Amino acid sequence: MGWLGVCLLFVGIALFSNGIAAKIKLDGKSLSFINAVTGLVIVGGNFISLSKADFIDTMAYNNIAAGFLFGFTYLFIAANYIFKLDPRAFGNYSICVTVFAAISAINCFSGGLVPLACLWTAWAVLWFEGFLELSCGIKALGKIFPWLSILEGIFAAFIPALMMLFGTWPV
Repeated sequence: MGWLGVCLLFVGIALFSNGIAAKIKLDGKSLSFINAVTGLVIVGGNFISLSKADFIDTMAYNNIAAGFLFGFTYLFIAANYIFKLDPRAFGNYSICVTVFAAISAINCFSGGLVPLACLWTAWAVLWFEGFLELSCGIKALGKIFPWLSILEGIFAAFIPALMMLFGTWPV
């Protein structure tokens, strides 16, 4: 779980930073760097994984797909901050990723991978919140996002990343 730990370390830092910035109303351009670096690390690593993937191992492709979805999330966020894009496009992307995350959570639960299933569930909630706020225009959720991002950055990314990198992750 080493590579996943590396990716989640960056995700945790980006989520935490995005949440804090939303709380204190920090300009998005200030966040574009950490989001771009997070996205590039994850996408770059997944291109390497894709080049080494065994064509028979469908789970390898599932992991690569998940990595690309995470990586493109942060590249999309960085681009939105830099270019002031219409956020509804990211909201629409988020609902597609929500479906993937929810199915991944169900798959992990059914396979007995409960800790990983809990992470997928948390991520599905975050992406779904993005869809509701950005695509559906439910602005009241804007008050939830900073706290959700901070908490998920810590508990669904940073701490699991450290556990994976130190070999104490329970799966």
